[in-house]
Amino acid sequence: MKNYSSWYESNYHRMTEYGLWLKGNEINTLPKTEFGKRPFKVLFTRLSTYNDVSASFTHLLLYQIAASIPGVFPDLSYLPPENDAKIFRGDNIPWLLGTGTKNGPDEFNLIGFSNSIIQELINIPAFLRNSGIPIRGSERADREDIPMIILGGANALYSSALWGSDSLVDGVFVGGNTRNARILIEVCRDGYKNEKKKKEILEDMERVPGFYLTDRIGQKSKTRQKTDKNIEILEHGIMPYGAESMGESYLQISEGCRAMCGFCAESWGRKPYKELDVDLLIEKALKMKAEMGLEGINIFSFNFNMYSEIYKLLWDLAPVFKNIGLKSQRFDTLAEEPDMVDYQLAVGKNTFSCGLEGISERIRKYLNKKLDTESLYKSLDIIFKAKARELKVFLISTGLETEEDFSEFEDLLRRIREIKDYNCAATRVIFSVTPLVRFPWTPLEYGDASSESTHERIIKWMKQYIGIARFESRSAMEEKEYLVSQILARSADNGVGKALVSAAEKTSFIYYKKIGIEFFNSFMDQLSINGLSEEQLLSGYTYEEGEGKTWARIDTGIKRKFLWDMCEKNSDFLEDIDEPNEIINRRAEYSGKEFRDLVNNTKNDECALDFAVSVGEPGIGLRRKYVGLVFARAIMKADKSLAPHFKSYVKSHWDTNNQEPVWITGEDILTLSWTNKAAQILKEKIRQTQFINEVNKILGEWGKLNGLRDAAIEKEFRIRVKSQTEFNADGYFKAKGLKYALRKKTEGGYYLEFTKDALRKKIVSKCVFYKEGENIFVEVMSCHKFNPEEFVRSAFNFRNKNDWVRVKMVAIEA
Repeated sequence: MKNYSSWYESNYHRMTEYGLWLKGNEINTLPKTEFGKRPFKVLFTRLSTYNDVSASFTHLLLYQIAASIPGVFPDLSYLPPENDAKIFRGDNIPWLLGTGTKNGPDEFNLIGFSNSIIQELINIPAFLRNSGIPIRGSERADREDIPMIILGGANALYSSALWGSDSLVDGVFVGGNTRNARILIEVCRDGYKNEKKKKEILEDMERVPGFYLTDRIGQKSKTRQKTDKNIEILEHGIMPYGAESMGESYLQISEGCRAMCGFCAESWGRKPYKELDVDLLIEKALKMKAEMGLEGINIFSFNFNMYSEIYKLLWDLAPVFKNIGLKSQRFDTLAEEPDMVDYQLAVGKNTFSCGLEGISERIRKYLNKKLDTESLYKSLDIIFKAKARELKVFLISTGLETEEDFSEFEDLLRRIREIKDYNCAATRVIFSVTPLVRFPWTPLEYGDASSESTHERIIKWMKQYIGIARFESRSAMEEKEYLVSQILARSADNGVGKALVSAAEKTSFIYYKKIGIEFFNSFMDQLSINGLSEEQLLSGYTYEEGEGKTWARIDTGIKRKFLWDMCEKNSDFLEDIDEPNEIINRRAEYSGKEFRDLVNNTKNDECALDFAVSVGEPGIGLRRKYVGLVFARAIMKADKSLAPHFKSYVKSHWDTNNQEPVWITGEDILTLSWTNKAAQILKEKIRQTQFINEVNKILGEWGKLNGLRDAAIEKEFRIRVKSQTEFNADGYFKAKGLKYALRKKTEGGYYLEFTKDALRKKIVSKCVFYKEGENIFVEVMSCHKFNPEEFVRSAFNFRNKNDWVRVKMVAIEA
């Protein structure tokens, strides 16, 4: 077995954020002991870094599904950050490395790449090459020591650049149907259990709707994916270490989108639109809160204000969660329902993100946006009247914009300025502009894609008009990145995939945030060498020609003739398809004021309790908020009736601002906020040995709950530091202005005798140090102004600045 745990323990201090992304052992991951008990191993791999995708629930949901299947052990891997990629290469560490087990790819039976955006495809060759796996499918096919490699995720339907013989991946799973994902993993597990060859298992997987072998797409008959009325919710999701996502998770309320916007690949790839029952969502949200230690919940939907029972959902969630996240929504729905703004403001959402898309009504009709100017102005008036802090408006450059469209855009911007000024709103208005990428399986698939220079010119004009109107503008995607994305999206020739692999190999380029110019030039050169011109790759096609495209053989459940008919109508700048109008007549059962009163009453019903705890080694190097949420989770799981009443993590004795990781274990005081009712219950519960034992059983190695503390009593801790580096007392104490005399202890070692002035500073009251073998031990009696991390950084002569994180610190109650 190739395991890299020892390597990680020896090198984490050299890595980005001290190797936090590779730490593993997050709450709700399987213990390592299960690895040997579950014969089928799957490694879900994100093609972006941990910090970029750890909060994304796609792979977390896959992990939850796989972990619930008997005999299956899942693990996760991520793209190493740029600094760490160099360390990996220098130490010959595989990129396909499980964060939980630290096992390399040879210990897994299945590698599942989760591809969220098209640019990430560029990283697959590097993942394989840097993990010792052949890039060519033919070289992997007969080797049973190499795991099967499958591509899934939101972009899987648009990964045709990888399809064909000798593909980077063995198969693709499109559609994201969670029931079929479960079946797919079970087929793999059973195949390995029955000692089938890899080829046989891949052929068995073809029976699962949504799965296709990359070297057979275009040859096999279509397989319709069945509509799954049930949507699996992330109930036992992993608690990521990332600061931005800590204490929050996503509640998916719908699948797909009611609207028929012609440009939206995500919407068309997930038809038909489905909603989850609101009562079920509330039940699941409470389970999520207890299982994941949540303070807040983010509503996940393409347009949350389309959900037919959004008002009831918010009304029921508001008393349970301190924070409720709401993101993208439609202008026209806001125009019809002014109560929606009141509800959003009540939960603290004063930043609005809406899609305008086209700069004129003509362009919006081409995009099938179904947003008329009157509704737009009405919704803008509502937003500015509410004094929103920020309005982010999404725009698309189609390449078809004319002087008439820009004249209308100029009028629109002037009108927005007038509405904003009339309402005396200080709202920051930002326009985010992106070029139109024509994805397969959307109505706009068939049209000519515009050149890089066309989009560059149009976007430049857009920004000029926006600037004249005294608004801000941003580019969501640079033009060169657009061109690469567009070519990859409608790749119907093997030469495109070969160009991608060749350019990635020659330039050693890795996609992190944007396309590098060296890779771009190499990619375009390789396309030309393969006989593919830019004009050819950007050209549109007829319906008949479209039926010959590789992706046309995949059955998404949408008739391609329907897409073509819609494309023809939109190309004449006419809109098609009326969305269901049941939400137009929807009204909130409670007024915006009533909802605001509910939220305010909930905010006022809050009581902070100080818990005396012991923190175990898994908490080393984490923000103490994470540990606090782990304790809150254990309390809620021990008594499920407390779940609705947990509010938030407040602070720790060792970290009052929650900005930096904490490296000390042992005794701590965690402050957690609850409703007043729960606070009274907890004061009684804490006295019960049975309750304490149940909480500590759930906590396991994460720590122990010892009881409640009186916040009015000032607390001192004895800090024990173990290091193999020379102790330099002056480095810390003199810098703090703490004068002392060095005294030798009769039983060995030394102690510092502090002056009265030094003691009055309330940083430390005692300090002794001594040596045992190769280790130096320092014991400090800390006061409330003492910072252990600052002490260790300053008081030891480290060879390398990051070595301080390898020092062991334990707090012991004085």
